[in-house]
Amino acid sequence: MEWTDLFIDGSIALNQESIQVNGSDASILIHYWGAQPNHYNNKPHQHSYFELCYIVNGEGEYVDDGHSFHITSGSLFLSRPYVKHQILSETGLEIIFVGFEIIKTKSTKKLIELFTNLEKTKKFIINDAGQTPVVKLWTSILVMACDLYLLFNDCFQGLCSSFYSSIIGLFNEQQIKYKKNKEIRIYSSLVYQAKLYIHDNLSQSLKMSDVADFIHISERHLSRIFQDELGQSFSNYIKRERMRKASILLSDTDLTLKEISEMSGFKTVHYFTTVFSAEMGMPPGEFKRKLYQQTL
Repeated sequence: MEWTDLFIDGSIALNQESIQVNGSDASILIHYWGAQPNHYNNKPHQHSYFELCYIVNGEGEYVDDGHSFHITSGSLFLSRPYVKHQILSETGLEIIFVGFEIIKTKSTKKLIELFTNLEKTKKFIINDAGQTPVVKLWTSILVMACDLYLLFNDCFQGLCSSFYSSIIGLFNEQQIKYKKNKEIRIYSSLVYQAKLYIHDNLSQSLKMSDVADFIHISERHLSRIFQDELGQSFSNYIKRERMRKASILLSDTDLTLKEISEMSGFKTVHYFTTVFSAEMGMPPGEFKRKLYQQTL
């Protein structure tokens, strides 16, 4: 991966807007986004929150709780709350970093437990992390943040939520084994079934009646549980999922706009372009070009 000053511009934009990441399960308070092309030594220090760092280019040492680790291009490491750490480099590092913590009052018990486990993890440094979802999502967020319009739409929030979810998945040492909880509401199961059906049938016309019939409930009931469980309407969820799939296809494939629009559930390329432009602040072709330029 090559360094780009868009990392700096994106960090500045995100810090100026004080972006908070809100998901259906968790809210994340972001203390800062950062990008520095010439990072040398800093003094041993600690934070009350998590700090994630990625080395775009360079070589040095990361000292964590008195233990030294060699870091180089592609190294990703997580400083945990109240763990003293230090970054050292004689030649300088091109580095991006972000400080964050979970807002417990706005998050589910499950996510709070995952973040608590993350504080204790012994898997806090990963080499050759350039192809991980964490780094790919992170660098995409920084580049896209340069377009201020994108900071305020649901798709960008979804991208940020995916970024923080991927951090949990990457750094947790083991899969959490959850005990069966008899108090889990039936709503969650129904929402899961509905989301799975939607995911598998995005290329088709998705009516509320189709999904409600599939999980054997009324349309009114389905509408209510989407609002209660996901905090959004059924139609808005469908739109966000279509945008998410289209964004993935634009970034990861060489399919034509016609093929992408059909696979994302849009009847015509014109309608797809209109909706995508309204949601993402740019037409799909420009979106694809920006992502391509990032990888050069």
